[in-house]
Amino acid sequence: MYFAVIGTQVRGKSASPAMHAASFKALGIDAVYLAIDVPRQELGCLVQIARFNFRGFNVTIPHKEEIMKYLDRLTPDAREIGAVNTVLVERNLLIGYNTDAYAVYNLAGKEMRGADVLILGAGGAARAALYAAIKAEARRIYVTNRTAERAEALAKEFREKFGRPVEVAPWGSAPKADVVINATPVHDAVLADLKGVSLYVDFVYIPTPRTKMVQEAERLGVRVVDGVDLLVEQGAEAERIWLGVEPNREVMKKAVLHFLGL
Repeated sequence: MYFAVIGTQVRGKSASPAMHAASFKALGIDAVYLAIDVPRQELGCLVQIARFNFRGFNVTIPHKEEIMKYLDRLTPDAREIGAVNTVLVERNLLIGYNTDAYAVYNLAGKEMRGADVLILGAGGAARAALYAAIKAEARRIYVTNRTAERAEALAKEFREKFGRPVEVAPWGSAPKADVVINATPVHDAVLADLKGVSLYVDFVYIPTPRTKMVQEAERLGVRVVDGVDLLVEQGAEAERIWLGVEPNREVMKKAVLHFLGL
């Protein structure tokens, strides 16, 4: 069986192949997991190859939204989120899931319930985080992005779709929140004020899960769910979808940390 992660600049940089290879070995599953760099203009071609050669694949930046138009079916969650990061190939049909939202909800849902949540970013990861916050019944949700128009469009879409208050905050001067989620790829800057925050969640683990924001959270004594935690949780759910197994998350996390040299 073949699996893969597709995106740009994933070959040699993504920890997913190491993580899933270790998990497959621990489960006694004969499978190969690849990292494939796919330019946007070649996405459709790669999807057709996957249809007849893969059991499943993950999707990362920048294809999480674009991939949807090539799929045969979407789960209700993926359709509502508007982004896909996991695809199951079943009888040559491509079925899109979103395990990013599952991971955020599983790891941060309790803290988001009744809380004010700030989401940094407006791409596929931000969509998953926003959906998780709505599912967790956050009190107020703020979205902020360097390109304000994207934040405004995302907030408007989710307000109309779910009938919940989602507000746009100015980039660099967002209001205080109880939970802050970094759904951007930025690793080398402090993007928001974390004073008084109860939980910080970061999607970034490349080149290191100890991003500037994670370091700032640790300095302030804020509980952290880092990019490795999210990668492992969404990866475990992907394996459950693909193979119907319950993988060992400790095995997966150890493999990711080893890949990162930690």
